[in-house]
Amino acid sequence: MLLIGVFALAMSAGAYKNPLFFQSDSPGAGVADPGVLRWMGKYYLYSTKVPENAGVRCWESEDLVNWKFMGFCTGDDPAFAQGHGWSPSPSYYNGKFYLYVCGIDQKHKVFESDKPTGPFVCVNKDFIDVNTLDAAPLLDDDGQLYVFYAGWEGVGIQYRTASSPTKADGPNQALKACQFSADNNGNFWTEGPDLWKRDGVYYLAYCGNDWLKDSYQVRIAKGRTIADLKPQKSDQLIAQKTGPWVAVGCNWIIRGPNLKSLWHVYHCRQSGGHARRMCLDRLYFDDSGDMRCDGPTWTVQHNPEPPLYFESFLRTDIGHNWMVESGKWRTHGEDRLVGTSGELVCKVPIKPNFVAEFNVKSLKSDSSGRYGIALVGESERASILIDPTKKTLELIGKTSIKAALPSHFDLGVWHTIIVQQHNGRLQVRFDEMTKIDTKLDIDAARISLIAGDCEAAFGWCGFCNYEAGEQAM
Repeated sequence: MLLIGVFALAMSAGAYKNPLFFQSDSPGAGVADPGVLRWMGKYYLYSTKVPENAGVRCWESEDLVNWKFMGFCTGDDPAFAQGHGWSPSPSYYNGKFYLYVCGIDQKHKVFESDKPTGPFVCVNKDFIDVNTLDAAPLLDDDGQLYVFYAGWEGVGIQYRTASSPTKADGPNQALKACQFSADNNGNFWTEGPDLWKRDGVYYLAYCGNDWLKDSYQVRIAKGRTIADLKPQKSDQLIAQKTGPWVAVGCNWIIRGPNLKSLWHVYHCRQSGGHARRMCLDRLYFDDSGDMRCDGPTWTVQHNPEPPLYFESFLRTDIGHNWMVESGKWRTHGEDRLVGTSGELVCKVPIKPNFVAEFNVKSLKSDSSGRYGIALVGESERASILIDPTKKTLELIGKTSIKAALPSHFDLGVWHTIIVQQHNGRLQVRFDEMTKIDTKLDIDAARISLIAGDCEAAFGWCGFCNYEAGEQAM
């Protein structure tokens, strides 16, 4: 009874234990092949559809642990061959949400929606012109969109460029080094690709051999270019061959709620059965730059940490943590916070080493109008501004840098800016594309929002400080 009490206390204090059992899993058998999207400070989870399900299921969470069932985000579309929709991979691109879903017919379908919870509608029933599994997109720093996917049995991980989220029209290219036989029996069924990019290095997570085998596991390849992706020295990320839960795989890499951590979402299978459940473990990088995970864990773990401060602006006033420096600022329904030709200062201080996220869009501007954020220190100031007319992102301060944004991007829809300053280095990501990476050490103390000669909207924002010795993601 004492052990039960200690466990209950730990769980109530913000802890979890793998595998996760949601309060409402909805109709269907557990959670298989989880795909996760981060959007406006929340997470959206999608799971494999089986014929018994009326569509792809969707959940919402703020912490990656506690999930609320949001319903079926697709209908039982005829595009699902024999009712199967496997490994739904989510993506947000230039104002639209996408799900890439494969199935028993070896083809990929693309579903599109205006909201992360759907309804998603099939817009392409044959996305890739070869037999494939488990497609996952990557928007690279130069604006090029890629799609990675698994071939059918024995083919391994492949990729190609895509001219849009619905057109995978580049040549098929194979990553021959990214396949493996976990049982050394020549079965090279490798699947479930997902990617992360850090400091110019691509990390590819992939799994195999067969989800029905207890040896099913996740491995990692890395490289300075996509074509050069090869298994890292410590290539096995997670494996679990014995115990109540085995066969860990079908992974997803996602930024944590506090913005400075990285998490691994994957599934496990009940030993001797088919039931699968979602698991969660933290990722980090060792001294050689290899991606690592001290998992799978089966004991009580601390929940992912929240940000130091966050704001959704989903209320009727600006709030006491914000001070109008100039211009006009108001909350405005789905546009959240709207600023007109002015500056709004956050009263919550930051440290020089920090990471922050802002969701922004242009509403109205003249030819010189720009919007974004400013880092304000005791002795200097740096602004990070979007020019919606010229399609640029510019750092203005002691160091000035101008970076081009994709020319086809619509800056009148929501986009995400992540700003990170860590040990004398400033990085700015736009929709996870690294656009500015420079040596800069601003003695930042405050963050402010800027609408210069324009009207701009600001959505969810949040930030967290790095403590001494913490890794930057």
